[in-house]
Amino acid sequence: MIGVCYNVFMASTRSATLSVRLRPETKKRLAKLAKSSGRSSNFLISDAVDSYVSDQERLLAEIRRAERQIKGGHYIRHEDMKAWLLSWGTDRELPPPKCVCGKDHAE
Repeated sequence: MIGVCYNVFMASTRSATLSVRLRPETKKRLAKLAKSSGRSSNFLISDAVDSYVSDQERLLAEIRRAERQIKGGHYIRHEDMKAWLLSWGTDRELPPPKCVCGKDHAE
């Protein structure tokens, strides 16, 4: 049997209380996961919310970046991208489409 040891140090961790309504089945699944992982339900929920918020922040930052690129005239037309993708795996595969500005953007 292999033993696993976790050293966790939480120095004066501040937190705030938030009520969350869960479906009864979700609550049961969460309790089961908490028990099998050796973590508390609170830890799992907090970790999930942290991950979700980080993902959403990254997504919104990418959307803002894309909007700036579009406003700057740097994008590929939908029709060009669609034609290129539909050509994949055919005898007449097209080269990658170019930016409407005409420049080659290696990214």
